[in-house]
Amino acid sequence: MKRVVAILSGISLAISLVVATDAIAAAAASSDSARLASQYSTWAGGRANADSLVNGLRTGNSVTLVTRGPDNTKSMAGFTAQTTLSDEEVAAALASAKRSLAAMGIRQPTAEQMQVALIGGELALPNGRTKLVQGSVALRMEPTPVVAAR
Repeated sequence: MKRVVAILSGISLAISLVVATDAIAAAAASSDSARLASQYSTWAGGRANADSLVNGLRTGNSVTLVTRGPDNTKSMAGFTAQTTLSDEEVAAALASAKRSLAAMGIRQPTAEQMQVALIGGELALPNGRTKLVQGSVALRMEPTPVVAAR
């Protein structure tokens, strides 16, 4: 009987350790996501947009963005990432989108401009022209070409 109790205690301890490890990993991921959202909240037009971007890109769920322009015009966009990204990949995709837009003269993007910078499409530039953009998330989804050894 003591042996059965000892075995059950050992199993119980092992299960507790697995649950605790999962909880710690989830808390660390949540902390990284919160840090990323804070880092991009001004660029994204607010914390709600930044949270939507980070969470949607991490989980592959839908992203909804709403921004207001200087003339109080509302811009809305949404998309669903076609893959899940790690926190490092989310950070790289957001940094790339921000850099790409800044290089085109867009420092405070609309919801549509953020969407295009991330997933690709036709981007309306400040000078009235348009530019075809591949998107920083799309770049991360492309398979790496295999080079045959000779």
